[in-house]
Amino acid sequence: MEKGKSLREWAKENKIWKPESWRIFLVNDLVPFYKQAYTLHELYWFLKSKACGRPLADIEDEELRKKIKVAIYGGAEKNPETSFAKFMYENFGIRAEDASSFEDSLKYFENFGDGVKVSLGGSWIDSIGIGNLVKELRDLITKISPKINAKLSEIGLQDSYPYPPAESIDPRVLLPNSGESPEKLLSLFYGFKQKALDLSLGINPFVTFVFYSRSIPLLALMEFLQCSIEDIKGLAEFLGLKPYSMLDGSVITLPTKTPETVFLQYNRYDSSSVLNKIIELHDRYLIKIDPSIKQSTNNYLKEITNQICVNFEPWEEYKPIFDFIKNKVLSVNRNWCKLGIKNGRIEKVSQEYVSITLQGRVWLRDFLLKIYPIMSAGLAEVYISPGSVELIFEPLAKDWVERVIENEGKA
Repeated sequence: MEKGKSLREWAKENKIWKPESWRIFLVNDLVPFYKQAYTLHELYWFLKSKACGRPLADIEDEELRKKIKVAIYGGAEKNPETSFAKFMYENFGIRAEDASSFEDSLKYFENFGDGVKVSLGGSWIDSIGIGNLVKELRDLITKISPKINAKLSEIGLQDSYPYPPAESIDPRVLLPNSGESPEKLLSLFYGFKQKALDLSLGINPFVTFVFYSRSIPLLALMEFLQCSIEDIKGLAEFLGLKPYSMLDGSVITLPTKTPETVFLQYNRYDSSSVLNKIIELHDRYLIKIDPSIKQSTNNYLKEITNQICVNFEPWEEYKPIFDFIKNKVLSVNRNWCKLGIKNGRIEKVSQEYVSITLQGRVWLRDFLLKIYPIMSAGLAEVYISPGSVELIFEPLAKDWVERVIENEGKA
């Protein structure tokens, strides 16, 4: 996030509701990250296809054989713990004879030399799902590009599938020779990790805005951005947000004459939307790339949660809902419940065969207006459908719910 600016100030200044404003995100964030991921995947596939499953001695290309030898044993004769070989073992899984440990891999090589079979095992590159990450980034880029009239050739990618970088890097170049510095590979590796951090929640304003706006009342977003309902309509179409009535749960069409009754939300099952793809990129891949990203994300969400101020009044009408969430949902390791809606009011709270009936005094609209800040903070998600609303809670929500109850509706 830009220093000294709130998310709101940044969003208004950059007119985030205009699709063209997302060109910066595409060019400065997604494309460079895609190029790095693509190159790392190419290197991994190169190792797998050219060297894996055969003895070193059977690799006919002498230069490649020497480079693979460096990948298995490079630097280990001096200091195994800081060697290039250990880096390759841990991050790319390259080893000798299907060794179950780095030490065993070294022993196999020291005993058998070029007679050892080159293998690939579990590694960091496996754990992050590099092939799927490349696909997800490619899909996101090709989804955004036409929406802002950006040609792939203009942003550094080739026009035909699989859309490689315009200037691709030969995987061989990334593998050092004996005595040569692995600077190119290390620069790619750590640059990739840094870009993942740059894209994470709380750091990247575009990603942070996506999380903020994924479930939000229409009026709240209009007031946040201080823009028109027509602007919000364009933003919703770009991201893949759908407008729902907070009276009966039906899908409506923007613009509307009653914006105060509209709730915007993303569809978690719509894998094709820009918003969904960005959330999946963060939650499925970024947090696996570097453990610090998951920790920094949790810290950010905790900080945001502590800043949320809500007031559920009159408390006696909201209290049964929160008691149910605490006792029947969060306290029994369940993370969801349903609100039954009739004529715009909450009449029932249930989970499978357990339920309570309310007096129908709480308007769904009022409840969602009060609870949406915890959705923006990532503590809960809401899914509206005709006649009901499903709430799904994250573990961090438990402390917040308990605080609301303890303070009789104030948190």
